Amino acid sequence: MASPYETFMSGARAARKIAAECLAEAKTADTARSFHLIAEHDRHIERAEDYEMRALWYAPAIEQEIAA
Repeated sequence: MASPYETFMSGARAARKIAAECLAEAKTADTARSFHLIAEHDRHIERAEDYEMRALWYAPAIEQEIAA
């Protein structure tokens, strides 16, 4: 069973991957779709940052020292 730290970090990686896909698609999309995809990118980045913050609550001691 995965620890809460691993679960949140996995969620953060997934959110960042989706954000990158949105940004890549925005480069080739029409203007209206591009604006929508950029907004989605920003939303996924915020979600990834939230997951990373929550992961620090459960981080092993060495991870907390590195983050500080």
